[in-house]
Amino acid sequence: MKRIATALLLLALAGCGTIGLKKPEVSLSNIEPGSSTLFEQNFAVTLRVANPNPVPLNASGVDFELLLGGEKLGAGSSNQPVAIPSRGEGTVTLQVHTSLAAWIRQLGNWQQLPGGKLNYEIRGKLHDLSGVADLPFDSKGEWQLPKR
Repeated sequence: MKRIATALLLLALAGCGTIGLKKPEVSLSNIEPGSSTLFEQNFAVTLRVANPNPVPLNASGVDFELLLGGEKLGAGSSNQPVAIPSRGEGTVTLQVHTSLAAWIRQLGNWQQLPGGKLNYEIRGKLHDLSGVADLPFDSKGEWQLPKR
């Protein structure tokens, strides 16, 4: 009986590798300041996730890091479920925690931006996708800072 169960498990895992899910397209939708202390700042980061696959993406959580202007601003993690419909999109709002040093470095960079445009990169993983595996993502783009 154990051999049959092991064979079925191996067959299922092999099948998952051939499904060939495409990486989701992730873009930065918004950054809002949150609570802060002397040593740590928090931001609510909203990501837009587009699913190019013919099946929904259901994950048990997400980990990511956010780089602005080529420098790491911070990282975030959530164990909240993420559900993106097949060939659809949705938004996910996560908390990013930064250190005082990273924030001061970024603030100096932002003041020198031509036209208020900021290059960003988001790297991370959707965890336990449909209970099977993690799905990595990596996205680059440009974000327009809000006008004052």
